[in-house]
Amino acid sequence: MSVARTRRRKKRFAQESEQNLTPLIDCVFLLLIFFMVTTVFKQPYRLQVELPQARNAKEALEKKLVASITTDGRMEINREPVDQGDLEQVLLREKQSTRSLTLILRTDKEAKHKWVLFILEAAKRVGVDTILLATEDEKDG
Repeated sequence: MSVARTRRRKKRFAQESEQNLTPLIDCVFLLLIFFMVTTVFKQPYRLQVELPQARNAKEALEKKLVASITTDGRMEINREPVDQGDLEQVLLREKQSTRSLTLILRTDKEAKHKWVLFILEAAKRVGVDTILLATEDEKDG
């Protein structure tokens, strides 16, 4: 009788000591999904602009209000394509949403001067205080 009793105890002990890993796997899976969803990916600019080079450049601390111009005159404000007629309204809206008084102007090095002046005048009309010109660092050759 005692042998049967010890066998039952061993069997019960083996069943009780077995760990269920299903909740652990569920938690790991949920954490994986959480981190995948909350990760912010850097979005590349839509307009491909070849920036001019600069020797004495300073980095802007606040990069919220960005205008881009291509050689053919296409424009973007904060990666949003803009027509010439809507430029002032979009610039004002983005200025108010970002609360930034600084405009970073990214222009292609072959862009016409009239497009740059067009954005500069629109920025002045909507109350932008500072305009920074984006450049590339000069490569040491």
